[in-house]
Amino acid sequence: MRTPSVVLIRRLMLARTRNEVGVIFGVILALTSTLSLAQVPDGAAMLAQMASAMRSLDYQGSFAYQHAGRIDTMRVFHAGGARERERLISLNGPRSEVIRNGTQITCIQADDSAIVYQSPSGRGLLPLVPDAADPALREHYQITMGGNERVAGYDADIVDIVPLDAYRYGYRMWIEKATRLLLRSVVTDSKRRPLEQFMFVSLEIGNPPDDTDLVPRQRELLTTTAAQGDEIDLRGEVAWKAANAPPGFTLRSARRSREGAPGAQHLVYSDGLANVSIYVEPRSGRSDEMTTLAGRGTLNIASYSTDKWQFTVLGDVPLATVTAISQSLIPLVAP
Repeated sequence: MRTPSVVLIRRLMLARTRNEVGVIFGVILALTSTLSLAQVPDGAAMLAQMASAMRSLDYQGSFAYQHAGRIDTMRVFHAGGARERERLISLNGPRSEVIRNGTQITCIQADDSAIVYQSPSGRGLLPLVPDAADPALREHYQITMGGNERVAGYDADIVDIVPLDAYRYGYRMWIEKATRLLLRSVVTDSKRRPLEQFMFVSLEIGNPPDDTDLVPRQRELLTTTAAQGDEIDLRGEVAWKAANAPPGFTLRSARRSREGAPGAQHLVYSDGLANVSIYVEPRSGRSDEMTTLAGRGTLNIASYSTDKWQFTVLGDVPLATVTAISQSLIPLVAP
């Protein structure tokens, strides 16, 4: 079956009058313009494809991570599938590594001490990889295509995520054309200045890591020095809420430590891209209120104390966001 363009081009060649030539040529221009528009990648759809690729693909490589005034080089091994397995190793500075097996995270420090905890979200270990599959992102971000470049030897499409207010950071992301794997990510402030970034310098996509690449360098650490620190779902027992959270930030999860003190809670607010954690813990001591604000790179923290409770709000969001949330926390029930 001939395509319309082929048929029209043939008719154009056989046209006998100037008027017929003009009509056919106009139709061809209209069709080609429509096809060109259809072939332009959609940024939001590409972000959803990226989120899926980061979970499902096998890959291994080395990357540079610029943050907090320093540059770290790291190597990652990732086995995709229903139960992801992943290992992150530092290549400069003190030796450390992080291993993920599904939702279980194992952190091993330079002194060989280890901590094991559960991450219910199942998020990957690569830095600056937002979970950008939420269809509501366009309510608070402008998502546009930013051209093409090569990263680590791969052709990439660039997607710009620009916040529509001062409560969020922006992103510029380089996404591999064929597989939609994220190759580079830059977090920017309200003036589009880079705050942190990571970039692969070598990468093998589709090459599954060996089993030995996905376990700690000393397996016995898991049984001799690991400490459990998992959380359980509150199941409707939420005692606090952010009454005046910035637009778009809603409660996404509520958990508490299995061994935590009575009343302790861990709440997560999100706009579908940026996440803010709220830790509520009982407090004994001075009765006066204290507020502490701190920031490091993209991470900002607000800590607020009363005579009974300690509130810590933190996330990779501007300081205005954690401040607004911390100042609007109110009790829903007597905690």
